[in-house]
Amino acid sequence: MSDPVAAARALQPRIREAAAAIERERKLPAALVREFLDAGLFHMLIPRSLGGPEIDPITAARVVQEVATADGSAGWCVMIAAQNATFAGMLPAKDAEEIWSNGGIAAGTARPTGRAVWTHEPADGYIVSGRWPFASGSSHATWLMGECIVYDGESPRKNAQGDDVTRALFVPRRDVTIHDTWDTMGLRGTASNDFSVENVFVPESRGFQMIVDPPVHPGALYTALPLVFMNHGSHALGVAHGALDAATEIISTRRGWGNQPLREQPRMQLTIAEATALVESAERYLYDAAAELWEAATGGVEDTARLRARVRLAASHATRASVQAVDLVHGAVATSAIFTGSPLERQFRDIHTAAAHVMIGPLTYQAAGRVQLGLGPDFPFF
Repeated sequence: MSDPVAAARALQPRIREAAAAIERERKLPAALVREFLDAGLFHMLIPRSLGGPEIDPITAARVVQEVATADGSAGWCVMIAAQNATFAGMLPAKDAEEIWSNGGIAAGTARPTGRAVWTHEPADGYIVSGRWPFASGSSHATWLMGECIVYDGESPRKNAQGDDVTRALFVPRRDVTIHDTWDTMGLRGTASNDFSVENVFVPESRGFQMIVDPPVHPGALYTALPLVFMNHGSHALGVAHGALDAATEIISTRRGWGNQPLREQPRMQLTIAEATALVESAERYLYDAAAELWEAATGGVEDTARLRARVRLAASHATRASVQAVDLVHGAVATSAIFTGSPLERQFRDIHTAAAHVMIGPLTYQAAGRVQLGLGPDFPFF
């Protein structure tokens, strides 16, 4: 990929044109999915050893931000597909190639709500059944990943500490049932539906144990996972930038009470300044923290818990600051932002929906605070 950020920026007019259809149909149009594939945006983080670009995670985060600036749902779908593509680094080459070659896209959920029963027939692997929520991109995914509790017969397999052994397993779309459950306030076009699987055989090699198994492929990205989850922060920043753009256009072109131009009203000037400061300071914090961790991960410097926690905290802070900024400008332009034809109306709903995700919520703040106090994070992917 020569310049993925430029490619994402070039697609913004097409994404904005499709925004109404994305919202109405509650999924990405097939033509836009193809454009994202052709631009390499879904496969940004696939290992070079598998023929992928394996771009650095900071550039990938900026790609997500550019797409989300044009449309929150589109940005979310790019973010999730790219995140899931990092799992290619956890699988043997033949299985990763089966999933992601020829335009493959993976969706799924890292929640152990499935059941994987160990079997030797027809080969070593698992008979998988279960239902999982929040499979963002289910409308265009070609593979679905579900985390399962592993069973030997009727008994859950236990590790040395007595905890259930889990495994994330990939199932082709033909063996999956998608349930139309994603009817939400915001991010309506992400198709984050439930999916289920019933008694499907999955080879042992087509999966891994989340957090426990080391990556198969070399590369700092696959060991410094907080950098993958920084995309939640960059997505939120993109939505906030889009909201600032929309509010600025409204304020610059309309008149308010007394026929006074909105741009000349001090309260509008104050709002734009405050929202801009919130977004730009959070953006600098996120990318500076990520750059410090990436430099450590790629330069042989100690990759400390504090560096990792700082990236997770910065991503959560970026989301919180983005919510505050969008709320400011949405409230300031009043009735101009309440109609469904306004991008700002959709951005308001999208940012509040995005902020509900567990990976950038209060638990992340608590875990980061634990690290600052010299304790373990007690939360995954730190």
